[in-house]
Amino acid sequence: MRIHRAFAVVAAAAITVAGCATAVDPITRNAPLKLALTEPVDALRRQSDDGNRQAQYALSFLMQTGLRGVEKDALGAEALRARAGETRTTSTAVYVPGVNGNPGTTMLVPVSSPGVSDAEARRLDVCGMTLLLGEPALGAALCGSPEAYIDLLPGGATLRAEMMRQAMDGIVRIDPASVVDCDSTTELWGDAAFRMATGDHAAAAAAADRIIALCGDDQTSWHARVMRAQIHLDAGEADAALAVMGPVPRPAPAPIGAFASQVAMAAEAMREDWVGYRRERDALLAASLAALRAEPQTQLVETFPVDGGSVTLFARPGEVFNGLEGLMTGILVPADERAAPRGFWLTRRENFLNGKAAWFLDEYRCDGRSSLAHFDARPSDAEVRDHVVRRMSGALLPITTVVEGGPAPASACRWPVQVAPGLGDDPAVIAREGQLAEVRASSTPLP
Repeated sequence: MRIHRAFAVVAAAAITVAGCATAVDPITRNAPLKLALTEPVDALRRQSDDGNRQAQYALSFLMQTGLRGVEKDALGAEALRARAGETRTTSTAVYVPGVNGNPGTTMLVPVSSPGVSDAEARRLDVCGMTLLLGEPALGAALCGSPEAYIDLLPGGATLRAEMMRQAMDGIVRIDPASVVDCDSTTELWGDAAFRMATGDHAAAAAAADRIIALCGDDQTSWHARVMRAQIHLDAGEADAALAVMGPVPRPAPAPIGAFASQVAMAAEAMREDWVGYRRERDALLAASLAALRAEPQTQLVETFPVDGGSVTLFARPGEVFNGLEGLMTGILVPADERAAPRGFWLTRRENFLNGKAAWFLDEYRCDGRSSLAHFDARPSDAEVRDHVVRRMSGALLPITTVVEGGPAPASACRWPVQVAPGLGDDPAVIAREGQLAEVRASSTPLP
């Protein structure tokens, strides 16, 4: 009887200790990654040499990415991870009360700690990538919670700034005046695009103006015109934005695609010309729907009414982003002349957590993205439709939402492809057209 009671007490104590080791809040769980983002590298090296397994993971993360002045070393990172994941066993003293007047005793309970396991290291890696890419909605899911992502955000923002500085090192500035004809504007356009991406809008505007001056209304000027219109929008110059966009067809051919229409829509909205806005919007959505209906690999599922318009749902397999498989897309055609386009996407991510796949239903707008639901198995078409209907009625609140803003360069539409897929800027279209071009080239007989 005493033995059984003593065993029960020890077992309960061991379960309690194990529970304390595993039931860790997301912010504490992300501590190894936070060390990688914030701890001085010299201190990380010392702690790693002393056997601190969190520091070993942190240093391996920097070795993998080559950030914070740490040289890239894939083999060294792998060796550190092996050490960080070593299981160590320690003993915890547990007091066992005496029974029947006998004195109590202290027993040593072995407690195993896996350190930063391989699975946990992979989770931290993916969480870190969402920080480096600036993907809050996905980061909230992968890092454990919105609060956990926010806790890591300052360190992630610092590393993104470092990555941008590294990208700018060695870039030779091109003087727009040194380019004298339209056929020589390729490098100037590359410089303009880089300046725009890094927030140097004045230099981007100077390069775009030079391309427009040299190329006139020719298609070579269209990219520069869209960029120049965006810069006008950032300055609140809607009329100038529409004027410079004049020669650009909407929607535009690849690789501009839907974004040309989105810039014009933003300008019309800034002018509060809602008739012009609706004309641009409806033309864009009609082109997107027609393109999706014409795609050989895409199948129309159904069109159904929702509050504020109708949604057309397509089965459309293919890669949306790296590692994210697209399965379905739904296009909202709004009834309200001022309403913005929306896109709904069902996607699948392999090896999401613990080696298991997960399915996500997301809503995209030009100014933001929301995760509406995630599933352990692929939802049916009816389930997708039900979620979309409830979202449009206001009955379904998103799990996470990210709204465009902050220090990133302004944009008429952050996700033009997601709200109007199937057009010239859609990676799936560009890849398919590239493959067709290769087939045509390979089948052309030599002279």
